Amino acid sequence: MFQTTPKPLRNCYSHPFVLVVLALFMSLLSVAATTASAAEKPEYLASFDPAKGFKPAQRDLTEIFLQIAGSLEYYGSPVPYMQHMAQEHQRIEALYLAKYGTAPHSYRPAYMTDEYLNHFAANWNLLSPKLGLEPFAKEVGNTMRDGINGTRGTGTLAVAIFNDHQAHVCDFMAGKANDGADFEALKSDLINRLEIEKPLIDESNYPIPRRDAVDSAMVIHGMTDKLFLQLDQGLQPEDAKRVKYALTNVFIDVGRMAQSELEAGIAEWAFQQQSTAAK
Repeated sequence: MFQTTPKPLRNCYSHPFVLVVLALFMSLLSVAATTASAAEKPEYLASFDPAKGFKPAQRDLTEIFLQIAGSLEYYGSPVPYMQHMAQEHQRIEALYLAKYGTAPHSYRPAYMTDEYLNHFAANWNLLSPKLGLEPFAKEVGNTMRDGINGTRGTGTLAVAIFNDHQAHVCDFMAGKANDGADFEALKSDLINRLEIEKPLIDESNYPIPRRDAVDSAMVIHGMTDKLFLQLDQGLQPEDAKRVKYALTNVFIDVGRMAQSELEAGIAEWAFQQQSTAAK
């Protein structure tokens, strides 16, 4: 018979040398655990740190989308970002009102009222556990971050698209351009240059920054198609159509809010410059 009751080890631990060795061993384990933990910090922390919260409205479209990607990867939901930006629009508008005594132009999309965003959050929170949207959103965030940073961490075609659009927005807000600065222009540019709607793509001659961005776009597109197929198989046709339409609009809304963050960030910067010059 095997002995199943462990023998007491108290006498072994009483020797001073053993205690020193154990203390050293435990300290080494602690250092190793700390080092491993530091090495395993999520990559999204560079653009979104949950402990610090969201940043004030930014003027860099790449950083805006990296923050969105990080928050999706952390929360598994677009709701926190949408709520943050609603508060940011209120904050910036309040600054202008306090300075000039008149209501400013709002860069928040007109239809995104508080009531609309409450419904947005309620619908997401209702559908998320039923459809497995949390892991879906986390994977979208992770892939979107990879599609922006690239395999070399030096940026992809997505960054060039964001920079081009950002320049158009700056020119438009400065009165130097008449079109090409709204969200529809950004969406069209992303679809075309990332080849999202192409049925077949030959990447053999693509430079790495283009390939990385196109690959990530294809992955997200494939994930979405898989989710939509599951909806088609599990729901009645009309119900599946409504849910797919609602989910598509969720990410369109996030994109529109990102556009509004860029505009609000530029407007706040210009406001600060004017206030500094007036002193």
